[in-house]
Amino acid sequence: MDVIVIGGGMGGLSAGIQLAARGARVTLFEKNERVGGKLNVWSDDGFLFDTGPHVLTMLWAIDEIFAAAGRRLADAVDLIPLDTICRYHFPDGATLDAPADRDAATQAIAEFAPGEEQGFARFLDYARRVSDATTDPFLRNDFGASVHGAPTREQWGQLREFLALKPWRTLRDVVREHFSDPRLRDVFELYALYSGSHPARSSGIFATVADVQWRQGTYYVRGGLYKLAEALVELARDVGVSIQTSSPVREIIVKNGRARGVALENGARHYADAVVCNEDTLAAYKSLLAPQSRPHYPDRKADAVETSTSAFLLLLGVRGEYPQLAHHNSFLSTDLEAEFGSIFDRHRPADDPTVGVACQSVTDPSKAPPGCSNLFLMTNPPALSDAFDWTREAASYREIVLNKLEAMGLKGLRDRIVVEQMWTPLDLQSRYNARRGAVYGLSSNGWRNAFLRPPNVCPDVKGLYFVGGGTHPGGGLPLCALSGTNVARQLQANHRREFPS
Repeated sequence: MDVIVIGGGMGGLSAGIQLAARGARVTLFEKNERVGGKLNVWSDDGFLFDTGPHVLTMLWAIDEIFAAAGRRLADAVDLIPLDTICRYHFPDGATLDAPADRDAATQAIAEFAPGEEQGFARFLDYARRVSDATTDPFLRNDFGASVHGAPTREQWGQLREFLALKPWRTLRDVVREHFSDPRLRDVFELYALYSGSHPARSSGIFATVADVQWRQGTYYVRGGLYKLAEALVELARDVGVSIQTSSPVREIIVKNGRARGVALENGARHYADAVVCNEDTLAAYKSLLAPQSRPHYPDRKADAVETSTSAFLLLLGVRGEYPQLAHHNSFLSTDLEAEFGSIFDRHRPADDPTVGVACQSVTDPSKAPPGCSNLFLMTNPPALSDAFDWTREAASYREIVLNKLEAMGLKGLRDRIVVEQMWTPLDLQSRYNARRGAVYGLSSNGWRNAFLRPPNVCPDVKGLYFVGGGTHPGGGLPLCALSGTNVARQLQANHRREFPS
């Protein structure tokens, strides 16, 4: 069984490793010089930066990749549990730590907003029920695609458990049901941005983030999260995956309605029994498939689909240290509702954005020279549109971000900068073929969108499968890993005769 994987992000690596471990001959083509997708690295003058995720959650989803090859994640990388999930910095100068220990977090909330600790306990209980009800049918499986005709008894049971959570309620509804303090409401409404969505338009099911953080744990990988990508590359090669970097794919070869291989930009053609695509689903439909091969996704329909937010990044190597920073920090907007309105209604970056600041050197001094810090700054602007021109306005937006952080306590930040790199949605679009620079593929606004994402199995082309944040079950490292796990299982089931017994 020959399988071609397009793209070496987490989804592509996950699928490729698990298919090779099952006996398939796998070749992976990556357009960039390194695999990893958004999980990547940049360095300069002794400063080292992860350019994507900075913490790791849902370890079980990653560990399943290693287990498929008879290995363990914990043996491949040095995992460090973070004592503080995040430190929240408020415009009035107040701060709130979110300790990883549930009892300590409850005490921190009780001291910050007396009386809110009871709502926090109920919120965590709700989040756990969400995880229990959604992990198997919606994360480990594609529930919408798995129902053929009348649901089975098991599927009816899963559906009843899911509907009992009232998924049509928004995240804002759920948060406000549990908290009355406006600052805590802002903190937990930010969960929507973890999927690039609006809290008043996305499902309350995203409260599951609280369960992921407090019950399942938040981790850092010593040396940076790109160490995970390096470990996956080593594992892939150990199980026989052939990885070819700097090899952009021009077209998916389709014959008689079936994927038969790929044509590279350099003209080379490679044939296989199945193709796994780790490019954004709608972008791949438009750029890699001929029109006659995509009747379900005409261009006009794809262009109208709402995307998630994008990202604006500043990677700053700075002299000195900021003792007020934890490993991960969030500097909140003075008006979160206005920020969401700017992003989702006006399609422009907010004038006062919430800024995430990761300072890995707090946990791992090897990330910066002695006495220095590596700061990863991220905001959540909308995906590319005509409402904002990044080629002209990026520099002024950088000033907005730096002004905000200096005003909120990072004194003299500009003067301390030693090295800097700036990424806008244009960079994300070009580096990762991300449609309109969206980080998480499609928006999860509307409760159906969170669970009925583009399927892993292509409905138009037999033998073509999709993995990554643009398809089921969603964006973020663990979910992309699960997309690869799901595809490896589905592909083997659909091509059982071609796999070794």
